[in-house]
Amino acid sequence: MEIIKHRINCISDIDSKFGAEIDVRDSNGKIVLSHDYPDKNSETLSNFLEHFPKNRLLAINVKSCGIENDVNNIVKQTHNNYFLFDFSLPYLLKSINMQIPCALRLSEYEKEQLNGPKWVWVDSFHSIWYDDKYIELIKNNGYKTVLVSPELHKRNNELDYQKIESLINKKLVDAICTDVPDKWK
Repeated sequence: MEIIKHRINCISDIDSKFGAEIDVRDSNGKIVLSHDYPDKNSETLSNFLEHFPKNRLLAINVKSCGIENDVNNIVKQTHNNYFLFDFSLPYLLKSINMQIPCALRLSEYEKEQLNGPKWVWVDSFHSIWYDDKYIELIKNNGYKTVLVSPELHKRNNELDYQKIESLINKKLVDAICTDVPDKWK
């Protein structure tokens, strides 16, 4: 199972033991890393990739619609273990048609699966809404699964962690995105 560190938007935050979730947007003709509005210190995606380990999973949260192809063209030059996610359905469908590696997001609000993405980003904004059977169904449909750890939504419910640990022990989880990677080793 891959452990993805959440919101790694600068080179100094890279940890070679883990994958990374990054936020990308366009700014002044460049693709930069920034969760909120970029500034002059925002890292360019190209520069970040020079330092990010090629063997680790890169989850790319697209914050500006319409940059998916540009992002893919930059990343695929140096890395092959990545996916783009969290953009609107029309752009997701366009990216799937362009064979860009994508993840579909599922949550308690978004439960519709569709063909094309290799990954499913399973989010839970208020509680763990899914069970073993639901994740098994996703896996049986050929998807790889990424679960969002509860602390990313300011939850510290031990029962949520136990549910995820059970799924991990059953080998139903391919990756987890977290602020506390050591918890999931």
